[in-house]
Amino acid sequence: MPLAYEWTPSKINAVDDFLKTIRAYQAAGKKIITTNGCFDLLHTGHIQFLNQARSFGDILVVGLNSDNSVKRIKGDDRPILAEKERAAMLLALKSVDHVVVYDSLLPSELLAAIKPNVHCKAGDYTIESLPEADVVKSNGGEIRILPFLSGYSTSGFIERIIGSQKKTGTAPSRAHSSDGDVFEVMSYFTASGNLLRQTGYQLSEPISNSAFTIIEAIKTGHKILACGNGGSAADAQHFASELVGRFRYDRPAWTALSLSSDPSIMTSLSNDYGFERVFARQISAWGSAGDVLVALSTSGSSPNILAAAHEAKKRNMFIIALTGNKPTQLTELSDIRLAVPSADTPMIQQAHIAILHTICHIVEQTLAPQKNK
Repeated sequence: MPLAYEWTPSKINAVDDFLKTIRAYQAAGKKIITTNGCFDLLHTGHIQFLNQARSFGDILVVGLNSDNSVKRIKGDDRPILAEKERAAMLLALKSVDHVVVYDSLLPSELLAAIKPNVHCKAGDYTIESLPEADVVKSNGGEIRILPFLSGYSTSGFIERIIGSQKKTGTAPSRAHSSDGDVFEVMSYFTASGNLLRQTGYQLSEPISNSAFTIIEAIKTGHKILACGNGGSAADAQHFASELVGRFRYDRPAWTALSLSSDPSIMTSLSNDYGFERVFARQISAWGSAGDVLVALSTSGSSPNILAAAHEAKKRNMFIIALTGNKPTQLTELSDIRLAVPSADTPMIQQAHIAILHTICHIVEQTLAPQKNK
């Protein structure tokens, strides 16, 4: 099956023919610009973005997610328009020279084939968080992050349509809500979805490694200890309960313990040794070589988490740290660092619970496959 297809107004050509066209442009000294996305329901923000991208060179190639890949990224209710319709509308724009439909979640393979001079993405990414950045740069290309046009998004567009139906009485109304409230809700959920997607792109390998580290510990009779403060304490408890109880399926219980769960231990240790030692003291009681410490800290610099990591290190425990994107001392202490690409505490916490659920899923699928049928 070809890597992708080139869409033209009259026909679809195999990607090999498309790449011959690209090579001809490059031989003629043309500067190739690429971008990619779903482009479901074109709006003013898309138009401005594509116009700006086109200004950086001579030929703009848009990588378009197929219907299948859009569903995997956005959910079963998307796309609103099929890939043929989305491709046709993009090709009608003066700024767009070629559209290539691709079926994978990332455009990396396509970009490796095209070798663009410049690859453009919108402002919900940074160069550091962009999954395909290394592919572009390895072929001598440049990454440009272009700003959003405030107030424009496909999700917001959909909500405006829903809002107009409410005003005409064709959709049920909600008390005490407004278009502004709806926009705030959709903006927050869109930002959350973008961060989860970026987290998955960047951390898929270390998340998988974390899961299999925990699997090996369980198989060899070792313990999983988890700790955190505030919301992270709740996440540590949640994670331990999934392992001791169940995630999706009934199966044997696994030895996991949240160090944030016992009020008597927490308060006595805080009183006698100071809050900085509240987790480290418990690790000195229960931790041993081969056990795994899952340490959650959105800042990565909580003193009691660092003390816990030091204690775990002394006992030859394996340390998995869930943090935000700021490098800290916890980075040096951990064996695997799951650094969510954000500095916003609530967003980091949402990504942390998604990471922990993913680990639970992999562990359960691996250790209890017969229960999953």
